[in-house]
Amino acid sequence: MRMVPTMSIILLLVMKLLDTNMVNAKPKAKGYAGPGPWDWQNDQSNYPVFSPYPVSKLDQPQFMKINRNISVMVGETAFLPCRVKNLDEYTVSWIRADDVTVLSVGHLAFSSDKRISVVQVPRPRLSASDWNLSIENASLEDDGQYECQVNTDPKINYKVFLAVADPAKYPQADSPYYEVVDPAPAKGFEQTHSVIKKHHKEVEKDGFSMYLHDNGCICPKPQFKLLDTVKQLQKDLVMTISGGSIEYVTSGGGIMLECLVSGLSSPPLSLYWEKGNKVVTAKERPGVSLETEKVAGVSRITLYFGSAELSDTGNYTCVSDTAKRETVLLVVTQGDDMKAASLASASLPSGVSTMVYSLTVLTISVLTVVITSH
Repeated sequence: MRMVPTMSIILLLVMKLLDTNMVNAKPKAKGYAGPGPWDWQNDQSNYPVFSPYPVSKLDQPQFMKINRNISVMVGETAFLPCRVKNLDEYTVSWIRADDVTVLSVGHLAFSSDKRISVVQVPRPRLSASDWNLSIENASLEDDGQYECQVNTDPKINYKVFLAVADPAKYPQADSPYYEVVDPAPAKGFEQTHSVIKKHHKEVEKDGFSMYLHDNGCICPKPQFKLLDTVKQLQKDLVMTISGGSIEYVTSGGGIMLECLVSGLSSPPLSLYWEKGNKVVTAKERPGVSLETEKVAGVSRITLYFGSAELSDTGNYTCVSDTAKRETVLLVVTQGDDMKAASLASASLPSGVSTMVYSLTVLTISVLTVVITSH
């Protein structure tokens, strides 16, 4: 009976020891060499860790470099440039620095001067825009310094300098070779001194002479008028066609039409034959050929017909870019008709035969042209 409690106590102690070993148990070593399971909570990783993308404020407006020295003549329109990048919700203003007068705010012109306005030009590729101040009909009073401002905190500004010149006050006005004639007002002034000055042709000086050209130039050499020279050269050019204004040939016979252009200072750019407003070429038909010689002095073009046909009858015009056109009439007649005309003329007196021959040939030519055209 005493053995029962003792056995119970021993069993309880064994169970207690087993419980403790199970709680503190550790995994046994593996029988193979390989990576173990990844403890993603405690194990340190070699992978890089990126910080969040920094969020910064919008870029502040800034002026881009652009020409700040502007020069105009009296009466012209002056454009004062101002290029601003990253303007966003800010506003551009123009101020005249001499008297600190606000001329414009944004697109609105604050000045009572109607000549002043603002011209905006977007520059999307530069993330910028131009805010140009326009001053129409500039005067000497507009000369000075201007400021383009942006209402940031603190404000930023870009200085532009405008220079307005009056040509009427050039030192050239004091020259003894000029006199001022009806000085033009500033509003309608043009940039050429020939408008307000003229040459003293009647004044004789010991020094060199000056010449007023048509384009307003006051030059030490006289004007060379190219137009008159070209006209004179064209008068010297002569175009002639060898053989006269009418050429006769029997069908099947050969003939040559020669055109000469003389008095050339340089070779012509073009020289060719036309028939009925169509350029004659060697490709017209077999038996037709051309020979052209373009040289200074005398140029020539020769048209050869190895075997003339009735269809070759017509007006042939010699054309060149240097001289007036000349035309020759080519008449191609049938062989039998020419023989009949010759026999008829042989039985008549010499004076009558010449007239009959001419009339016969003319009649045959007209009939040939009519038949060919139909």
